[in-house]
Amino acid sequence: MKVGFIGIGQMGGPMSRHLLEAGYDLTVHDLRRDAVKHLLDKGAKWADAPKAIAETCDVVISCLPTPIQVQEVVYGARGLMAGWKTGDIYVDMSTNSPTVIRQVAIDAKPMGVAVLDAPVTGGTRGAREGTLSIMVGGDKIFLEKIREILQAMGKKIFHVGDVGCGNVAKLVNNLISLTNNIINAQAFVLGVKAGIDPQILWEITTSGTANNWNLQQYPQTVFQGNFEPGFRLSLGFKDIGLAIQLGREYGVPLSVGAATEQSLLEAKAAGFEDKSVDGFMLYLEKLVGVEVRSAKK
Repeated sequence: MKVGFIGIGQMGGPMSRHLLEAGYDLTVHDLRRDAVKHLLDKGAKWADAPKAIAETCDVVISCLPTPIQVQEVVYGARGLMAGWKTGDIYVDMSTNSPTVIRQVAIDAKPMGVAVLDAPVTGGTRGAREGTLSIMVGGDKIFLEKIREILQAMGKKIFHVGDVGCGNVAKLVNNLISLTNNIINAQAFVLGVKAGIDPQILWEITTSGTANNWNLQQYPQTVFQGNFEPGFRLSLGFKDIGLAIQLGREYGVPLSVGAATEQSLLEAKAAGFEDKSVDGFMLYLEKLVGVEVRSAKK
C-alpha cells in the first residue's frame, strides 16, 4: 500500500518515520523540503505538492497546525482534490475543526474518496516512541483498512463515531488539559509566592486529589526551566479557541475554557507564543516576581 504524508513537523516527522520503518512505500510533502531530508535519506519519496501525493498514493495522511492549512492542502490549486482517485482514503491527523473536516468528507464522497479524522494525544514523546493514542472518526470499514498504518504510529486506537468525532474527542481532551495547565501554573505561583518550596508542593499535590498529567511533567519541565516546545503555546491557544467554538455550535457554556483562552492570549501577547504551553508559567512568574524551580531532578 502506498502512503502519503503531508506535514513533517514536530509530530509528523516522527510519525512518518515510523511508517517508513514499518516498511510502507512512503511519499512525503512539506512546505520546507529540508524538514523531510531525514526521511528521504531513509528511502521516502518526495512530492512537490499535495496533488502529486494524491495521484500516486492510496492513503494520504496530513498532520498540520491549523484548519486553514488543512483547507489549503485539500482545496488549493495543487491540492489533494485535484489528484484524488476513486477508492482513495484521506486521513487528517491534525487537531482540526470538526466542521471543516466534515465538509471535506462531504466534498470528497462524490469522488469516491473516504475521509477519516484521526487526531492524536501523547505529545512529541508519544510521536517519537510510537505510543500515541489515536481518536478516529468516520466509517469503521475504512478504519479497518488502515488500522495497521495507524498501529505503526500509536498504541491505542479508538473509533469514536462519524467523521468529525475524532476532533470532538481531541478538543475535549485539550480543553481539560489546557485548563489544568493554567490552574497548575496559577496555583504553584501562589504557593511559591506565599512561601512554600515548589518541590514539596509538587509532592503534596501529586499524591492527592490535585494530581493530573500536566503536573506530573513539572520535574522535567517547569522545575528545570525547560519551556521549549513540545506543544507550542500558540497551538494551545488555537485548540482552546476551536473547543470554545464547538461549544457555541452546540450551545454548551464553557466559562472555564473561556478563562483559559484569555490566559493563553495574555501570555501570547506578552511574547511567549513560541514557548511550550507551560510558557504561561513564565508570563505569570514575570508578572508576580517569583520563579517556580526546584534543584531536585
